[in-house]
Amino acid sequence: MDHYLDYYALAYAMLEDGDDARDAVQEALARTMAAPLLKDPSGYCYQTVRRLAVDTLRRRKVTIPMSEADIEDVSMAQDTSYADLLERVRHLRNGLPQALRSLVSLRYEKDLSIGELSKLTGMSIMTVKRKLREAKQILKERLEEQI
Repeated sequence: MDHYLDYYALAYAMLEDGDDARDAVQEALARTMAAPLLKDPSGYCYQTVRRLAVDTLRRRKVTIPMSEADIEDVSMAQDTSYADLLERVRHLRNGLPQALRSLVSLRYEKDLSIGELSKLTGMSIMTVKRKLREAKQILKERLEEQI
């Protein structure tokens, strides 16, 4: 409890919502107190707060309620140039080296986290991030060449 404000600051920085941040800290503290003897309860709690915040962000990303009218408005207003751009990016992605193409596909189409990609590929988290950044840069440069 001595570090409550630190935990809250971490959660709030990630979530940008006071209620969600308080919920994450409360849940993390409950899990920490329920855990068997820990060598570093503060570190465990920080990690739990971070994981709960990430889970909350993922839930926010997935749940976007839309009515049928909203869907019709979006589909009618969708610019064909956007669809063309998306198709060009997909085509350019296919021109990436196999390793980068696989990472991009798993990350953005299968929605795997950086940590999951790291475990799956055996690369460090920093290497996965660097490779994804490299792939984005290549795609950006190739797309700019086409425009």
